[in-house]
Amino acid sequence: MTRYVLTLAAGSLALVLGACTQATDDQPETQVAFDTARQCFFTSQINGYSDAPDGPDGEERLIIHTGPNDSWLFEVFGGSCRDLDFALGVGLDTGSRTSLCTGAMETLVVPRAGTMPDRCPVRLLGKVIEPPHQQ
Repeated sequence: MTRYVLTLAAGSLALVLGACTQATDDQPETQVAFDTARQCFFTSQINGYSDAPDGPDGEERLIIHTGPNDSWLFEVFGGSCRDLDFALGVGLDTGSRTSLCTGAMETLVVPRAGTMPDRCPVRLLGKVIEPPHQQ
């Protein structure tokens, strides 16, 4: 039986809690500016997440926060991640790694009511330079 701990952990499952922001349909989404240079962060620094505008080809994206001025852009690849837009919390299954670097491919864990969580492949695109603003 698999058991998920609902606290932040630097071990095999770093749980990220927070609230998603939602863009309205009548305003265009602004893309997130990010730096693709190799940079890393420790999973123990994760303190929240937020929704990010979809990628240029409609890829689902989210921002993981690690500090007041440090955020990282992740993108779902290989399809969509069911229920991501409605999730109240998500997790990163990083195995035994305690740090993540630009370009890393990880597993996003999205809880679902009454069933097993979704496990979605994500890639760390880079460190956010400027958060998105609605026009």
